[in-house]
Amino acid sequence: MDTLFFTVNGERCVLSGSEVTPVTSLNDYLRDHLGLYGTKAMCHEGGCGACVVSVSTTHPVTKEKRELAVNSCLVHILSCHQWDITTIEGLGNHKDGYHPLQRRLAEYNGTQCGYCTPGWIMNMHSLQKSSGDNLSKKQIDRAFGGNMCRCTGYRPILDAFKSFANQSENVQDLEDLHKLNCKSTCKNKCNDGWCFIEIDVIRELQLGLNRWFKVYTINDIFKVINREGGDYQLVAGNTGKGVYPNTKEPRIYIDISSIDALHDFSIDDNLVIGAGMTITEFISVCDRKSQMNEDFLYMKEFVKHLELVAHVPVRNIGTIGGNLSLKNRHHDFRQIFFFCSRLLEAV
Repeated sequence: MDTLFFTVNGERCVLSGSEVTPVTSLNDYLRDHLGLYGTKAMCHEGGCGACVVSVSTTHPVTKEKRELAVNSCLVHILSCHQWDITTIEGLGNHKDGYHPLQRRLAEYNGTQCGYCTPGWIMNMHSLQKSSGDNLSKKQIDRAFGGNMCRCTGYRPILDAFKSFANQSENVQDLEDLHKLNCKSTCKNKCNDGWCFIEIDVIRELQLGLNRWFKVYTINDIFKVINREGGDYQLVAGNTGKGVYPNTKEPRIYIDISSIDALHDFSIDDNLVIGAGMTITEFISVCDRKSQMNEDFLYMKEFVKHLELVAHVPVRNIGTIGGNLSLKNRHHDFRQIFFFCSRLLEAV
């Protein structure tokens, strides 16, 4: 059998499948296997933000590094292949020193019971990493729709984070080297202490009576289905389980999150998007195209509605195809994307 691997706070983790179950989440693994209890567990639905961690991963199409905040309670641990995960413990602590975000939040009296604090900080950390120095107060305001606080109140928390905003909104970030990957094979030891050359072949893990497949092409999907039969589930963001938990676990899981064809898009008279594109990516595409092409000017309004879908950590991994699939299976699901798509079709 194959293995999957990722890092947590710089430490490499390798899974063969025997260590986890078909329902083991990233949150379960961090707390129960690694003893990292700073990442909290509360709603298990992606609604409260207490479980948010920061993830660095490579985009399947552009191959650029991207920084994401994700709800660890929604992510299956086997979906974390090649991720670099940072938890609140990896950001700073009493022994090694606190991160500026941690210190600033304390200085602004932004915490009382502290249960929600790690999720707030890790969401802000991801926002800083993805936006660089060019971070506005408006961006900060719009990034925390999925973080709840039941005792402190939101004003001191947001005031602390807004103190990191760049007041000069037109300053351009010239530091883009960290977003690029070298085009040749690594011959020296990487700075972070570990390196691997990934071969894009189907990976297979046994999870007791269940099996997990990591695939890299659309053709791979059909190879697995034809070989294993029809009792399967396609796994991308897997955020739908926060709304509608699985009542029956499938025998076969097929992780399709690394298929580049499902993340790509093309444009001529129409905009064609891959079903695996995340909602965050789609918002970015719509925003750019509305500014570049007057035929797509209407997408500015589309973006406003898309930003009402869930919140940032869910939109970061939740996909367009998954969102529509959820509506297909659950007709009572109030789905903005489906409504907007039907409206555009009518127009």
